[in-house]
Amino acid sequence: MKQPFKLSVLALSLGLMPAIAMADTNADILKELQALQAKVQQLEAQVKTQQAQINDNQKATTEATQVANHADVQISGIKQASEGSGLKGLKITGMIAPAYVYNQDQQASSFVFLNRSNGSAAGPTLYNYDNSYFGGAYIQFLKETDGGTKWNLTLAPDRGAGSVFNGSSIVHEASVSMPLNGDKNTRLIAGQIPDWEGYESTWDNQTKAITHNLLFDFTEVVAYTGAGMDVTRGNWEWKAMLANVNSARYYYNGNGGRAPAAVFRADYSVPGYDNADIGFWGLVGKLPNAALAAANPAGDTNSSTAMFEVDGYVTKGNWGYYGQIGYGQQSQAAYNGGTARWYGLSGMGTYNFTPRTLGFARFDYLNDSRNGGGLVGGFNGPDGINGFGPDPACVASGSTTCTGANRYALSLGMNYLYTQSTTLKLEYRYDRSSLPTFLNVSSGSYKNNNNLLAASVVVSF
Repeated sequence: MKQPFKLSVLALSLGLMPAIAMADTNADILKELQALQAKVQQLEAQVKTQQAQINDNQKATTEATQVANHADVQISGIKQASEGSGLKGLKITGMIAPAYVYNQDQQASSFVFLNRSNGSAAGPTLYNYDNSYFGGAYIQFLKETDGGTKWNLTLAPDRGAGSVFNGSSIVHEASVSMPLNGDKNTRLIAGQIPDWEGYESTWDNQTKAITHNLLFDFTEVVAYTGAGMDVTRGNWEWKAMLANVNSARYYYNGNGGRAPAAVFRADYSVPGYDNADIGFWGLVGKLPNAALAAANPAGDTNSSTAMFEVDGYVTKGNWGYYGQIGYGQQSQAAYNGGTARWYGLSGMGTYNFTPRTLGFARFDYLNDSRNGGGLVGGFNGPDGINGFGPDPACVASGSTTCTGANRYALSLGMNYLYTQSTTLKLEYRYDRSSLPTFLNVSSGSYKNNNNLLAASVVVSF
């Protein structure tokens, strides 16, 4: 009985095998279909997400385009307003430079800023080597038109060229430069233009030392009022003017006068250096003469003058070298009434110890002994502050053969670039004379030397 049962079970099993195999296949297919459906659903979700991102991007692009168009309209409006108000091509710069000065012989220890050295607001500004252009401020307006015409107005109260030769004028420069026949390298220049001499600039943010060298202070003129040409060709630039020198308008006996001068300068930019230039300058004509004005104020107070100088500079790496040699003479401007003649030199070396720290040394020599001394502009006689002129003892003796003093000056100092717009300066200066011409106000006696210490903070934009 056991054997038939086994056979029946076997037969039944064999009969169910196809059905079981088919059931397994259907389950696998179902699983694959379910997996495929899940994949399709995932892809549909990704497509929806990407479509949403595309819609957001299109919306953002549309909004950005609208903002850009609006900004363009605003910029166009601002540009039109700027052009309409004259701001196109306008550049404004400025500087202030409060200083402190200690002068040993004058027993002066004071902050210096926009002061009039004689203490009187109604009086003239007295120009001394311890009270020159430093301790000042200026604001400059530069404008260039589409045609290439350049306009310059620089205002500097109590320290500009106008305050030195034109009463209390705050105008340092008021000039125009116009291209001729569309050539921007050939220009007509006119107006009140500061002097072109020397390697030193006027303003504290363009110089290394605080004080200026002897030639800058005492042998250079102040400004030209007239017209001329400015021509640039390659590495050369030539400038020339026919102008009143140190005078906005000449007067003779209160009725005007004729006293122009011809002024010339040529510069050659030397290639192969970081910055290098050599310049030649000359002046021939008539200049105001303070000595004549004092002797005969109702007469012609101008006299014939001839001046020439060569200057230059070279900077390469951390080193900088600057130099100047000058000669000049002016008739009836010496202490004894004769022709004043002078010559001198100035040299300065600089070294950058770090990108922010610079040291400098400057030496000046000015020979002014001829005819009792006398400098451009007719400034002669004993000068106890600046150390020029004859020995006061010789003057007191009544001698007519007094010689003038020769002057020397040595300056040592440092600059520290505190920020891109702020420089701290310190300078020690030793002045010496070949005669006892420096007045010591404490004792009332005269010495042949003086010491000066100066510091300043220069802020510009």
